[in-house]
Amino acid sequence: MKTKKKKKKTKYIDDGHTIYNMDVEGFKWHDKKKGKDSVPLEKKEKLAVIKAALIVYLPILLVCLIGFALAGFLLYLWLH
Repeated sequence: MKTKKKKKKTKYIDDGHTIYNMDVEGFKWHDKKKGKDSVPLEKKEKLAVIKAALIVYLPILLVCLIGFALAGFLLYLWLH
C-alpha cells in the first residue's frame, strides 16, 4: 500500500511590505491637498457651472427616457 507524503506548508509571516499600491486616483483619500488647491467659486459662477452641466446632460437624459418609453410602448403592443 502506497502512502502519500503530506507537503509541508510554510507559515506566512506578514512583514508589512506593499505588494500593490491601493492608492487609486478618484478615491477621496487619494490626494489630501486637493481641497486646499481648489479655487472657490462665487454664487454666479456656481450657477453658471450648474446651468452648463444641465444644458449638456439634459438632452442625453431625454434621449434615454424616450428610448425607454418607446421600448415600453413596443412591448405593450407586442404583448397585448
